Amino acid sequence: MPSASIFRWRDGRGWLVLAPGTMDDPDVRALVAARASADGSLAVAVLDGDLTAGDRRLEDFEELGATSGYLVDILTEDDETIATRLAETSIVLLESGADLRSLKSSLMGAALQGLQTAFANGAYVLAAGAPAMLFGEWAYDGQDNLIEGFGWLQDAVVMPVAQDLSAHVKSVLQTYPELFSIGIGERTALALGPDGQVEIWGQRQIGVALGQNYAVR
Repeated sequence: MPSASIFRWRDGRGWLVLAPGTMDDPDVRALVAARASADGSLAVAVLDGDLTAGDRRLEDFEELGATSGYLVDILTEDDETIATRLAETSIVLLESGADLRSLKSSLMGAALQGLQTAFANGAYVLAAGAPAMLFGEWAYDGQDNLIEGFGWLQDAVVMPVAQDLSAHVKSVLQTYPELFSIGIGERTALALGPDGQVEIWGQRQIGVALGQNYAVR
């Protein structure tokens, strides 16, 4: 399991790139496009049925120099197609502002299986907006409640933060003092690599708060 300082994340040859804020700035996408393998393909996961928005993202990535790609409609395609088409990519984009609980439900199963295979094989998994929060151990639903995440980044609550760590972070860590929170700003991404690399891309707005009982394992 790769680790650096307090960060410990899923084994694999790929990169996990978390950007819970907006993706309006092209810097993060451009880095992914430039660094991902040209041997694979680009998969844009359609998480809310908006195929038009998915097509725009494909065009955007291709303009930035990414390999050619395709859409994977998580809501309508069969499980085998979803798992296979996600697994064979070198870049997977997950972007949505949907409700966390419904988003988690749609990604569990075939989609998560495909993502795990792609990541193990060296893909860049770029999670933007709400999906980024689900890759922590827990995800904050915006109403002082946590739901269990996918656990790719252990013991962490990943949150979008416009400026500094908000009052919501303090509330979460008071309730769950064994966790730590990562607040990631607009146009910023936390990138975790296979050899323990921890990089901050884009606007470099990030803050970390440790719960009172947090301890590195």
